[in-house]
Amino acid sequence: MSLAEAGLTLAIGLVSGALSGALGIGGGVIMVPAMVLLLGVQQSVAQGTSLFVILPTALSGVQSHYRHRNLDIQPTIWIGLLGAITVAAGAYLAVHVDQQRLRQGFALYILLVGLRTIYNGIRKAD
Repeated sequence: MSLAEAGLTLAIGLVSGALSGALGIGGGVIMVPAMVLLLGVQQSVAQGTSLFVILPTALSGVQSHYRHRNLDIQPTIWIGLLGAITVAAGAYLAVHVDQQRLRQGFALYILLVGLRTIYNGIRKAD
């Protein structure tokens, strides 16, 4: 890895971590497109990397929110358990689906989340 790539990788980590903590979004929303577009990483590799990186990131965020009493434990446990169970199926699909289709599906997901966020922001402003 060149020095420029190392610096870019560090910048991606810093930006995705800061936005995750500040906005309550998954770092993969920033990290996956950044790795694909800026580092030329395959979509499935970027998604796998994002899943691995989320472990310390999530623990750090949970600890901070728990200290400030911003955590509802019961739904957190259920969502976490169901997510842990179903993530294997998603990872299997990501590895076995055509990279172009995987990228298109991810782009559609990001677009829908963005449109919903804009819609909710406009609706609440009224």
